[in-house]
Amino acid sequence: MKNYFKINYIESILLIVGFTALNFFNIIIKKSLILIKLPESMIFSISYTIPFIFLFIFISHQAQKKNLTIDLSMKLSSWYIYFIIFFMMFCMIIINEYISSLVPIEGPILGNMYKEIEEFLKEEIKNPIPFFSTTVLLAPICEEVLFRGIILNGMLKNKIHPIKAILFSSFLFGLTHMNPWQFIGGLIIGSFIGFVYFITCSIIDCILLHIFNNAFAVFSMFFFMKNEIPILSKEVEMNIESIFILTIALTIIISGGIFLLKKKRKEI
Repeated sequence: MKNYFKINYIESILLIVGFTALNFFNIIIKKSLILIKLPESMIFSISYTIPFIFLFIFISHQAQKKNLTIDLSMKLSSWYIYFIIFFMMFCMIIINEYISSLVPIEGPILGNMYKEIEEFLKEEIKNPIPFFSTTVLLAPICEEVLFRGIILNGMLKNKIHPIKAILFSSFLFGLTHMNPWQFIGGLIIGSFIGFVYFITCSIIDCILLHIFNNAFAVFSMFFFMKNEIPILSKEVEMNIESIFILTIALTIIISGGIFLLKKKRKEI
């Protein structure tokens, strides 16, 4: 019988604290890459990936030392499951856009934070190929392995209630984005992806959903920048049309969620 990798609340927090520390240390690495005159198109991708590599090496070493198995299932789900979860994900994106738009982009604190993030994104997007490959490919793989494959899976293996495990891992996922707009997105979208992981037990499904979400965000970003519209938080006017759209989106998410839960119960 395999002895699976397990994790609790405190260990999860310490893991993310370590990850955050690695990201601050990564500033030095990024400056080093600039000093050795590495192409700017490569610096963004390399500097993003390095903290994850260090963290995965550490976790893998600890698991091997204790003879633990990290259960990263790569199985694919049925075609109709993908149809349902991707449709649900699109509805989650709509709801997330509305809720994120409620966070102000002006003021002494949030205003300055928003401007810094916007300037950073405008600078990075000047190199579209590495920005796109990192945001749409590398980020979903690295983040899903960490937050769903290791943290959420480890909490579920530790017999922590699925709702608590999903919400807590998504809370940590949102925190690592280090701004209120993406924190909300991390919590909402992360909770949905966590729910899908609980249903399908497939890290591949989570990665595909994350790719879909990030691709949608990047293409939206290009559109908003071209039309000089705020990138992270677009004010959504609450009218009859938007209420109708949000109601339909919520109905689809709830109906899809009930169907997936019933399917899982039948399998059990």
